Amino acid sequence: MSEDKFLTKKVVLITGAGSGFGRAFAIAFANKGANLVLNDINMKGLEETRDLVLKDNNVEILLAQADISKLEDVERMKKQVFERFDNVFILINNAGIDGGAYKSLSASEETYDKVMGINTKGTWNVTKTFFRKMKSQRQFKPIRAKIINIASCAGTANGINPMLGIYSASKATVIAFTKLWALELGPVDITVNALSPGVFLTPIYDNDPRKIRQFLETRGVKIPIDKIGDSKWVADLALFLASPTADYITGQNIILDGGMTISINKL
Repeated sequence: MSEDKFLTKKVVLITGAGSGFGRAFAIAFANKGANLVLNDINMKGLEETRDLVLKDNNVEILLAQADISKLEDVERMKKQVFERFDNVFILINNAGIDGGAYKSLSASEETYDKVMGINTKGTWNVTKTFFRKMKSQRQFKPIRAKIINIASCAGTANGINPMLGIYSASKATVIAFTKLWALELGPVDITVNALSPGVFLTPIYDNDPRKIRQFLETRGVKIPIDKIGDSKWVADLALFLASPTADYITGQNIILDGGMTISINKL
């Protein structure tokens, strides 16, 4: 196995893989030799991601359509995964939705249940369902498995925003779970880290840079490195966490936002 293909024979499970960051993760990890389990509720998006991956990579791919907010869907997905593969070395809890521009106490119960159901409970459902198999993977040394949670600047101390109310709360909870699971799973050689992106060109912003600029201007937000993020940058950082170089990193939330959250009230 070449160093460049350090994930050969290892399986990466990516939730929310039908678009955005999830699609970028799929392409990046396949480039390193990983076989993929691609999950989303949208089968058309999954098929598009699969076809993009297979244009340049000869890897195995399982498409797993499931609503991760429903534990029974995730348990069914687990059965599919282990009928096909013998490991999940990397779990990327990426699936998420926004909750609209509502203060948390103005949001409807329906919005609360949907955003928390996918962003927070969904992340918990998938981790809860797969961690036992992951911790039994003694064939992988020194680390048996790695979990990467995709949080958000909106869940960080400087980034919490009343106009992203329930979304902010959901992502802050993902960051808290990251630290809890690092403590719980460290003794069985599983690392758990989070990535908190700032503003990136993704479906949450309708893939529209003008919409992002408008969002920043109306809130008086400035980015020291004045660029809109590219999903590939998040995928590259996830690859670093997946690599042997990061085997001793756990419980961390890495912010990639061009300096946005440190600029509040300073620029």
